[in-house]
Amino acid sequence: MYKIKQVPEDFYVKELINLNVGSGRYSYFLLKKTNLTTLESLQVISDKSGINIKNIGYAGNKDKHAITEQYISIYNGNKNLENIKFKNLELKFIGFGNEKIKLGSNAGNEFLIIVRNLDHKYNKVKFIVNYFDEQRFGDRNIGVGKCLLHNKFKEACELLNLNPNNPIESLNKINKKELRFSLHSYQSYLFNEAVAKYLRNKYKKYKKIKYQLGEFVFVNKKIDIKFPLISFDTKFNNKDKIYLAILKKEGINLKNFLIRQIPWLIEETLYRDVFVDVKNFKTIKYEKDELNQGKFKQVIKFMLPKGSYATIVIKEMFE
Repeated sequence: MYKIKQVPEDFYVKELINLNVGSGRYSYFLLKKTNLTTLESLQVISDKSGINIKNIGYAGNKDKHAITEQYISIYNGNKNLENIKFKNLELKFIGFGNEKIKLGSNAGNEFLIIVRNLDHKYNKVKFIVNYFDEQRFGDRNIGVGKCLLHNKFKEACELLNLNPNNPIESLNKINKKELRFSLHSYQSYLFNEAVAKYLRNKYKKYKKIKYQLGEFVFVNKKIDIKFPLISFDTKFNNKDKIYLAILKKEGINLKNFLIRQIPWLIEETLYRDVFVDVKNFKTIKYEKDELNQGKFKQVIKFMLPKGSYATIVIKEMFE
C-alpha cells in the first residue's frame, strides 16, 4: 500500500494568487507553515501579535500534515510582523494593497508530493472527480454542522467544549470562521454523497474507494456538470433531485439552512464542478525509497483549481 506524508516534506503545497501590490490598508504576507492547520496558524499569529483574528484574511484552508505556503492579509498590519519568532510557521512581507484576501481569492494550488512504498511506477491522472476529502471533515465538524441545522445548539456547544447553558451566546462568541467551517463541512459531505450516488447511477463501470464517511466513486470519462452545495435557496433540477433521498435520510430539509438564531451562518447556494482537470502533471523522479526498504518512491508535481484536493488525485492514481 502506498504511503504519503511520512514526513512533512513529502507533501508541499504552494498557493497561486494574483495580488495587486502597491499601497493600501491591508498588508500582505506569505505564510509558510508545517504541521498546523490554517486556522491554527492564524490563531498563533493573533495570540503572538495581539491582532484580532477577524482582521486576518486568507483564501483557503491548507493541509495540516504538510509544508504549505499561502497568502494572508492583515488589516492595518505592520511589515515588522515578519520578524516575530513563531513555532512551525513564518511570515514574509509581500507588500500593501486595498483588497482583503478572502475565501476563494486564490487561483489554485501547486503541489509537489512524494508517494512512497511503491512496487512500480504509476501513470498520470488527467482529471478527478472533485470530491471533498477527509481532511475537510475533521473529528467533529460534521456533528457540529448537523446540530446547527437541527437547532440543537446545546449539543453543538458540547461538541465544541463551550458553555451549553446559554448556547446561542456561546456560539456567537467563537471564531465565525470555525463555526462556518463546521457547517460547510456538512454541506461538503452531502455533496460527496450526491455525486457518488449520481455516478453510480450514470456509469456502468466505476471504481469505489472507501473513506471515513462513505465511499468515493471514480469513473474514466468526465462530463461538464456542477452540483450544488445546498442551502435554503437551492433549486433542484432533474440531476439534483438525487439529493432529496439523502436529505430525507439525514432528517433535514432546505428550511433547516435558515438558522435564524445565528443569522450570519445563512449563505446562498454555491455550485461546484463535479470534475476538474489535473494540470501540468509531471513525474519528477522515480527512485528507491530511503524510508521503506526494497520499495520505490514517485515524486509528482501538478496543479489544481482552488478548492480541489490533491489527496483525491493520490487516491485516484494509486488505489
